[in-house]
Amino acid sequence: MNQKIKLLAIICVILFSLTACINGSSQSEINEQGNASIAIAETTADIEPEEITPVEEEYIIDIQYVDNRRYEFLRGGIIEEVMYYALGEHGEYFFTPGKWTNEYMQQLIAISEDGVKFAKDWLGYEDDERVAFIYGNVEHESPVNPDSFIQKIWGGGGVMGNHEVFINMPDENMPSIIVHEAVHAVLRMQQRISNFPRSPETSSWGSDGGPMFFEEGLCNLIDYLFFLETEHIYDPYRYGSYKEAAANHLHELALIMLDIYDNFEDAEEFGLIYPQLMSYETAASFIYYLLEHKGTKEDFMRVFDDINLTEKIYGVNMDEMIEEWLEFLQQYQLA
Repeated sequence: MNQKIKLLAIICVILFSLTACINGSSQSEINEQGNASIAIAETTADIEPEEITPVEEEYIIDIQYVDNRRYEFLRGGIIEEVMYYALGEHGEYFFTPGKWTNEYMQQLIAISEDGVKFAKDWLGYEDDERVAFIYGNVEHESPVNPDSFIQKIWGGGGVMGNHEVFINMPDENMPSIIVHEAVHAVLRMQQRISNFPRSPETSSWGSDGGPMFFEEGLCNLIDYLFFLETEHIYDPYRYGSYKEAAANHLHELALIMLDIYDNFEDAEEFGLIYPQLMSYETAASFIYYLLEHKGTKEDFMRVFDDINLTEKIYGVNMDEMIEEWLEFLQQYQLA
């Protein structure tokens, strides 16, 4: 691979990988809700008007000013100051102090509402439970609020508890990872956790095994499918502005990762059990391959729930399926 292209690819991959999700297990609890509606400033020095997508009237909901009131999340384990609050059909929205405009918040809410519905529909979850989104857009080298969690994850996002999503990103990178994190939340609502193996204790992730890459891959895939289907402008920083140009995005990115990590042959880092799937990008490509060429969504979700069913459902074991996928990827190899 051309070294300049490879270096650029590494930078892009690392930037997105920094959004690694933080998974918790406790049910969330929110103590306070504001109730005073106010007019919100229409301009900000950091957001150019042409960068904000106008929101259709059907999406617009009441955003309330709550005067930097402190809210408890994750049963009091996380305390955040909240500047604005809104309640939607599919989500509950908390905006921590920052340079917000009404248009910008409405845009994030509209995408989040559609994103949660998309994730629920894809995963077959019919409950009306809302996902709580805690949004930030201000970097703090030293947190203004020492109890704040979101101020410590600048440039990323994660899911805590069963349905609380944290995203604290620069304005120029938004809207992004919203649907990825919503999928994590919906999977928690379903109490659905894959038994796919995690990274070995010798990996750089340490003894906890790091992210659950099969789940991360599924989240990446559904996020990508949302981009392909939505009318919203969504994550152009990662996917680009033209859906046709991103048609092979997941497979091309998987090839880049396989090249960067030398086919994931480092056993100490990636283990010996399905090492090529120990990344967000390769797992997403693999899952997309299964869905497009090997079976139904229902087939895949059975394998997601129990990896031991692979051969029963697909007719080949996981190692053989990975080999088929790697061969399939060669058609997308960059010159």
